Amino acid sequence: MKIPFNKPYWSNDELGSIKEALNSHHISGGGDFSRKSEALLCEYTGAKKTLLTTSCTHALEMSAVLLNIEPGDEVIIPSFTFVSSALAFVMQGAVPVFCDIRADTLNIDETKIEELISKRTKAIVVVHYAGVSCEMDAILVLSNKYGLSLIEDNAHGLFGSYKGKSLGSFGHLVTQSFHETKNIICGEGGRYC
Repeated sequence: MKIPFNKPYWSNDELGSIKEALNSHHISGGGDFSRKSEALLCEYTGAKKTLLTTSCTHALEMSAVLLNIEPGDEVIIPSFTFVSSALAFVMQGAVPVFCDIRADTLNIDETKIEELISKRTKAIVVVHYAGVSCEMDAILVLSNKYGLSLIEDNAHGLFGSYKGKSLGSFGHLVTQSFHETKNIICGEGGRYC
């Protein structure tokens, strides 16, 4: 896959970049490379603001806090996902409502979401699995129809698209992962916007 980024953001000299970071004496968050990465992610997804976090799990937890998820609130989550997609909301007292997935994409089945929506539903979490997008048109219709927040867990979706639009640009809140099993890696790390 061709990475859709050019300088000044992107370099094929990873060891040189590590050396540059070490020589800057600023290797924690908020440094030059953090700012460049945040700007690149905003440019690519069209987000107004992005914040690098220590993990996608922490970005999901931040989503739950910012949405003011409270005990008894319900959050619809795909039945096939990493535990953090549910646990971030459970930690705030929410009840996870698991939605079946599609056999052809392993993503949330957009035709089964509406029957799970109740008066206590506060949000829908979608997970784009293995770079394959969820059916965002149908999900956005439901989110708007019922006034629900849409959290886009894009841990596996960076550089993927849906009808020509970048994954990670649909949700009210979007999370990203840079774990070593993801599309772009840095060992650990996540993004919230």
